[in-house]
This record gives sequence, structure tokens and C-alpha cells, in this order.
Amino acid sequence: MRVSKFLVLLPIFLAAFACFYSGALYFDKFRISYGINSEVKRESLIRKTLDAIVSERIAYERYSQTRSPQDEAALREANAAKNLFVKSLSNTLSNTPDDKRIRDRLNEVLKNANASWESSNLSFLSFVELANSAVESGQILFRDVALDIDIKRHILSLLRTYELLQNVNTTKEHILAVLMGKEKITESSLKQSLDSLKYNDINANLLPNGDIKDNIIRDIDRLDNIETSQGYDEIRLKLKLKNELTRDEILQIYTFESNRAKLFSKIANVLSDELKRLNDNFRVKVLSLTFLMFFLSLWLFYAGYKTYIWLKALENLNQKMKLVRDEILKRGDRNPQNLIESFITLYKELLQKYEQERSFAAIKDRLLVRLSKKFYQAKEQIFSSVATLKKDENVVKNELLFENLEKNSQIIAINYSNIKGLLDSRNGEVGLNLKPFNPQILFSNILEAQIPFTQEKKLNFLTYLDANISDELEGDSEKISVVFGSIMQAVVTKCDKFANLIVEIKNVSDALSQSGLLLIETKIRTNQIFINEEQIKALNAEDENEINDEESEFYLRLASFYLKLFNSSLDISTLGGAGNEFKFILSLKKVQKLQNFSLNHELRIAYLPDINAKYNEFFAATLEDMGLRFQNIISNNQALAKNYDIVFARQSASKNINIKNVVLLKDPLTPLSVARLVYMEKNRGESLAEEKVLFLLCDKNPLSLEMFSRAFSFLDCEVIGVSSHKELKQALLLNRFNAVFIDASFFENGVANFVKEIRSLQEEKINLVAVVSNTSNIPERELLPAFDEKIRKPFSKDELNQILPKFIKNYKPSKENRYFSKNENIVIYKSTKLENKIFAGALGEFQNTLEVANSFSELLIKIKTKPCSLALVDEAAEGFDIKELLATISELRAGLKLDARVLLFSNNLELKNQKEYIKILSPSVSKIELTNFVKSELGEINSTQNELKNNFKFIKFKI
Repeated sequence: MRVSKFLVLLPIFLAAFACFYSGALYFDKFRISYGINSEVKRESLIRKTLDAIVSERIAYERYSQTRSPQDEAALREANAAKNLFVKSLSNTLSNTPDDKRIRDRLNEVLKNANASWESSNLSFLSFVELANSAVESGQILFRDVALDIDIKRHILSLLRTYELLQNVNTTKEHILAVLMGKEKITESSLKQSLDSLKYNDINANLLPNGDIKDNIIRDIDRLDNIETSQGYDEIRLKLKLKNELTRDEILQIYTFESNRAKLFSKIANVLSDELKRLNDNFRVKVLSLTFLMFFLSLWLFYAGYKTYIWLKALENLNQKMKLVRDEILKRGDRNPQNLIESFITLYKELLQKYEQERSFAAIKDRLLVRLSKKFYQAKEQIFSSVATLKKDENVVKNELLFENLEKNSQIIAINYSNIKGLLDSRNGEVGLNLKPFNPQILFSNILEAQIPFTQEKKLNFLTYLDANISDELEGDSEKISVVFGSIMQAVVTKCDKFANLIVEIKNVSDALSQSGLLLIETKIRTNQIFINEEQIKALNAEDENEINDEESEFYLRLASFYLKLFNSSLDISTLGGAGNEFKFILSLKKVQKLQNFSLNHELRIAYLPDINAKYNEFFAATLEDMGLRFQNIISNNQALAKNYDIVFARQSASKNINIKNVVLLKDPLTPLSVARLVYMEKNRGESLAEEKVLFLLCDKNPLSLEMFSRAFSFLDCEVIGVSSHKELKQALLLNRFNAVFIDASFFENGVANFVKEIRSLQEEKINLVAVVSNTSNIPERELLPAFDEKIRKPFSKDELNQILPKFIKNYKPSKENRYFSKNENIVIYKSTKLENKIFAGALGEFQNTLEVANSFSELLIKIKTKPCSLALVDEAAEGFDIKELLATISELRAGLKLDARVLLFSNNLELKNQKEYIKILSPSVSKIELTNFVKSELGEINSTQNELKNNFKFIKFKI
């Protein structure tokens, strides 16, 4: 795909960005217009409040003079209007310093509403001054913003009007001060008022021509004429000449100023109303343009995207047309009719293949859902069993729970393999991951994983695994498990209850033994037919229309898919109508000889035959392959069974066996399961139990007795406590003690007489230890001849460690050394630095104890220099050496007594068999799963470190 063909998209996307930018600018203007509107509403509310206060004052003065009902009603109406506006204004005021001052002045005006004329007007003018300043500052914010020119002109005229209102208010305050005798009137103090009114004082020339401008000019001229007719010019001239006025003249100026205030307030109302109208129209306009620009922007982006898709489709079509042209040129026959028929045939084949793949994918999706449900059920049962094990001490019940755990673990393992196989088979993108493996372990695990499913169907599961498969082999063990598991799933799904399911895994490579290859033949047989000859042919031909059962078909296809990777195939037959047989042969490279079984071939082995002759045949072949001899015996002959080292029997037949020392063989029968039981029987009874350690502690104070018994809690022992002479004698008659600790409170009749009486109770020597306090007055020369040792109370573990070796053989001074030290450090090493960073981030909650290694050598150094509990290592990382890693961890566990473990990111499940402290994690594990797994491991480690095995027991002796 060449870039030049897509340059046509550039203008579209540039236009889209331009529209988006224009929309943003229009939205900013809408935001400013909204702010102007809010400010105009606030100004209008302030002016209406001022007018309401003035109206109430006028109504009050009129009522004060007339006391008429009409004036009283007018006063109530004016008061109600004022209260309404005052409440509305108070609700709009915030807690800023300016608004707080306005609120205080307003309260002052309301307080002085009925006061004297001077006081009332003075507080009112003070409030007006603050209100005008607030209104003016609100409009100044929008004076220099580039909006509509008419809006800007009205804002400038409105600002000038508020300036004139402020001048009038200042003059009125000065006049009030003069009337109250606080100031003197002069020409300079009334300079603004002495000048005559002019219409351009409010920037009226900026206003557009129209009724509003004409009315404003007319109102100004009318007021100027009134002032002239009422002698304003004479007062102005007198003030200039004499610099003084009478009180009536001053009051006349105050009236003139009040008239000017009313005029400017009226002009402000007119300008505000017009400003609001213009602003509303402007706001609707810019909002419409904002939506239009954003819509155009989105439409252009979408058009550009669709154009890109179409161009790409055209490019792909062009490539396909080239392929068709090249194909036509290759053919000798260029007849159009033949070419069209050929392409039609090819299209039908492709369509059929597509339908098959789509059906295959649909089956796969359904099976993934089923397997996930099985996973969830097994997980819930495991959690339930573990929770019960933590609480229940019933041994029989615990054995059943352990069997349940084992069963569900096998279900999880096989479901994991099946899901892994399903995911790997997508689009055929799969290959072999060749690694050495032990075939006996692999095939034993494969057979054991089938037990839950065969038991669920109550199938007679008969297995034979050739013990002569004794070489370490190179291959993909996971995919071998998927092949075997897929065939077994297909078979078990269709088997009826109590059917026979026979599995034979043999070494058939005698003729090729020198080639370095090992041929392993696997046969899976049932005694019932669920795939007939026609269906087998359809399956081999991949004709999905001929097979009815989708699940079985899918599993068999999946097995065939993987067998092709091993250059093998699945051979299915009907055994002449006796059942179905599934056979395949794997050719694997031999790596080295293994010593799986090192057994004593002189063992005397007996076998109780099973009712199934095929099982007996497989048992005989297995023991023969392992070099072991055996004899069949009758199940009820107990006397005959005593002549043999081991008596084997199949577990399913255990109900009819009366021999007590029989060894039961669980299904499946494998060489490893036989060898395991042989080892267990051989070693049974070789480990002798340690001698039980028993102490007697004597103190007449029961509280002190229990307190001192705790000093023995670090030992695996029993301590019996007595608190009287009678209990002491009875305890010595019933038990033999390693040592008897006797408090001085028992020596009332003298030490020598007491010890003589105690020793006479047993023929064997009694080890006596005298327990005395620091304040005891018994002389040491009197104690030592009679007692074997002396100890002062309160005694500690260290003091006991000094004297107990004299009384206990193979004394172990402290239990603590037998348990792991506490450590919660974690070190991680992934294949790349990026993965290291990602996984370290996933484990962020452990950042205080987490170390990251960027090479395998650095990993080993970190483990040695800063011991850890968990080492998370990627098998695919550069320089990884499993032997060197395990050697380092084993040394750490042994030397520092750390419960160190390895969490290995690998698909090779067999690695966990090398050491008990290895756990396998999928390389594709999610962050949440990894965090939960690390928490679980640390919790288990802490449990191992903190919950020390404690066999100490204290018993209060009672007669």
C-alpha cells in the first residue's frame, strides 16, 4: 500500500480539524455570553432592590404624614415587594469579601429604614456605593472581550452610566454630610453637579441610531431644561461667586441630584434590557454555530475514515486482480468460458472450506464454555475441601477430602490441557516445543488424569503401560497430553455406564532400536461402537455433514490435527463390529537411559486375581516388564498371605478381601504405581518412633504450677502437674518419668526423709530435681546429696537446656531450629526488561520486598546476597539454567532454614516433579492471577513459618 494514494485524505482531515477548532472558539464565545447574561441578571436584581427600598421609604414618609388606610396599604405593599427583592438578592450573594460587605450594608439599610431622614439616606447611599462598584466591576470583565460590536457598545455606555450614578451618589453623600454639619459646601466639592447635563456623558454617540438612543437623548435634554427652569443656573452662579449656599438651596441641589439618579437608573435599565436582548440573540447564534461546527467535524472525520476503508478495499481488490491476471497469464488455456468455470469451482471449494472452519470454530467456542464451567466447579470443590480440612479433625473424613482434592486437581489438569489445545489450534498456528521428558511420568499422569471421568461414567478402566519405555525422550509432552486427552474425551463422552475402556501403551521399536528413535504405539479400545464405518470415512475425509455428535467429532479432529505435527495419524476401526479402536504411533528421539525402577527382585510377591481377566493379564505383563515375580493366591487364605512380603490386589475388589495386610492397587495400573507401593511396603516400620518424654512437676500452688509448666513448651513432651503429696505418690505409682521437678513447699518434714519416701515408690532410679526460690533458706549441702539436680524458679528454657541432657537420650535442645526462618522477600526475572517492568508493576503491593533481576547471573547473586522466599523465573529467559537455580535454592533452604520456593513461568508441567518447592505458572498468566498466586504462596509460607508443630501437652493430675 503506497502512501501517495492516500494523500486525498489529508484535506478531509484538515477540514475536520478546522471545523473542530472553530466549534471550540464558538463555544468559548457562548461561555462568555452566558457570563454576561448572568451579570445582567444580577445588576437588574440589585437595581430592583434599590428601587424597592426607595419606594418603601417614600410610602413610609407619606403614611407618617397622613395615617390614612390607603397609605397604610401602600406601605404594606411596598414592604412586601422590598422583602421579596432583598431575599432574592441575599440568596445570590456568596461568601466573598465584597459580597459580605454588600450584605452588611444591606442589613444596615434595613435596620435604619424607619430612622431619621439623614441617617436613613446616609446608610442607603453607602449601600448604593458598594452596589454600583460591584455592578461596574462585573461589566468591566467583559468590556475588552471580542464579541458582537453592538453588545460591546452597550457595555461601554452602561459602564459610563454607572460611573455617573456613582458621581451622583458621592455628591448626595457630601450634601448629607453638609446638612449634618460634618462638612462645608464649596464649588470644588460640587464640580460634577455644577456642570449641565449632556447626552454624550453616557457615550450615547456609541449607541446605534434608533428609538433607544433618541429616548435617552430626549430624557437628558428634558431634565436639563427642568434644572434650568428651576433656577439651577442661579444656584451654580451664586456658589461660584460667594462659595456658600443656604440650607434650602442645598436641599434643592440634593433634589436635582436625586432626579439625576432616577434618570441614570432609568437609562441603566433601558441599556441592560437591550443588552440582555442582544446577548440572548448572540448566545443562540453562537450555540447553533458550535453544534454545527462540531457536527461538521465529526461528519468529516467519519467521511475520512470511510474513505480510508474504501481506498484500502480498492487496494486489496487491485492486488487480487493482479493475482487473477497473473493466474490467467500462467495458464495455456485462455478461453474465457473455461476460466470462468474454473474460478467458480475454486470459489465453491473455498466457500465449503470456510463453512467447515466456521463450524469448527463454533464447536470450539461451545466447548471452551463447557470446560470453563468444569474448571469453576472443580475450583469450588477444592476450596470447600480445603476449608473443611482446616476445621475438621476427623481422620476418615479427611481421607475422603484428600481423595476429592486429588480428583479435582486431575480434572483441572486435563481441562487445562484441553483448553490449551483449543486455543493453540486456532488458525493452525501451532508448532512443537521439543523438550526432554520422562515418558513413564508423563503417561502415568495422563492415565491418572482420566480417572475422574471414567469414575463418573463407572467405566471399567483397564490400562497397560510398557515398563520397557525406559529412555528419556525428546518431544512436546503437552501436545502428547492433548492428543491422548482429546481421544479419551471423545470416547468417554459416548461410552455407556459400566463399559470396558482399555488403554495399551507399548514400545514397538525393536527393529529400529539402533536408529536413536523410540516408537510408542497407543491403543484405546471400547466394547461398544459409537462411530461406524461410514462416519470414520467421513471423518477422514473431513466431511462434517456425516457425523452427528459435534463434541466427539471435534475432539477426534483436534487429536488428528496434533498428530499431523508428529508426522502421525489417527487410525480408527470398528474391530469387526466388537467395538471401536483408536490407534496412533509416536516416533520420538531417545535422549538417555533412565533408571525409573530400582527394585529388590527377590521380594516375595503375591497377587489376588481380579474378576476381570484382562486386568490380570495387564498386571502380569507389568510385573514381568519390571523383573518382578509373583504368585496368585486365594483371597481368604490369611495364613498363606503371611509367607509373602507384599500381597497385591485391585482396589475395586477390596470389599471381598479378608487379608489384613493386603496392598491395594488404585486405577490406573502403571509401573510407577506398582513401584511406589513396593517402596512403601519395604520402608514400612523402618523408622522407629522417638521415645515419649514425660515430666512430673510438683508445686502446691496450682497457679504457679501451670505457669512454670510453660517453660517446657519448646519440647515435644508431656508435663503432668501435681499439687499435693497424695497426687505425687499416685502419679509415681502409675508412670515412669524422665525427671521429677519438686518445689521446696513439699519439704515440710525435711529434705532427706521426703526424698527417701519418694524413691521407695519405684524400683528404678527416679531423676529428682529440686525447685527452689531465690529467697529459699534451705542450704545447698542439704539438697545436692538428695537430689540429682537443683534449679531456681522462675526457670527459663536456657536453664532447662543445661540440665535436661542428663535425663533424656538424644536430647534436642530447641524445636526452633527445625523450622524455617521468616522471610517475605521476592525476586523476579523475566525474559525482557519490559516484561520485568510489567510484572513488577503487577506486584506493586509487594514493592517493599520485591527485587528485579535483569540477567540470570544477577538473579543468582540477589538470591545469595538477599535471601528470598519466592523466586519468579521465566524458563525462556536468557541464560536460564534449571540445575544451577535449584542448587542455589536448595542451599538457601538448607543453610538459612528458609522455606524458599520457585515459581517457574513455563508450559512444561513436568518441571514441577524435580523438586517439591517448584510451582509452574503459565507464561500468559494475568496480573490478577499472578498477584493472587503470590499472595497464596506467601500466606502458605507464613503459615509454615509461624504455625510450629507443637507436641507439648500439660495435664493436671487428678485422683
